[in-house]
Amino acid sequence: MASRILARSRLVPSTRQIISRRGYASEHVKHAGEEPKFQPETFGSNAWRNSMFVVIAGLVWYRVDQHITTSGEDKHPITKWVEYHMTPASDNDRVAAEHLDQAVAKAEDKLLFQEAKRSPIYRMRYPESFERASPHAIAVGSQADLSDLKVKYN
Repeated sequence: MASRILARSRLVPSTRQIISRRGYASEHVKHAGEEPKFQPETFGSNAWRNSMFVVIAGLVWYRVDQHITTSGEDKHPITKWVEYHMTPASDNDRVAAEHLDQAVAKAEDKLLFQEAKRSPIYRMRYPESFERASPHAIAVGSQADLSDLKVKYN
């Protein structure tokens, strides 16, 4: 009873829906006497039309460009447009000089830090030798007073 309700309500897929179909496959079932249909190969496709537009536009631009350059103007209009939008050479030289100054200062700082050395720390090999000596039988003036000496052990 429950299986009939589930089958009718389409909650459980039927066996026809479980079988996958390959609609994207390159081969189809051939019917008797039927030949495959292909698109006709003509020069009317979009690729040929677009390439003709590009060739014609290139030829027109070439002729217009020749006319502009031979009309006696000093510079081509595209060159003028590019120069208008570029930063002036003086600004580029100034920025390059500032960058060079910063690089030189950084190199000098690096050399300074490379040459820097810590001051040497002299440490005794056996600092406990001060505490081992006997204070008796020492001639007067042969030794300094080391009573308040504090030896660092680290």
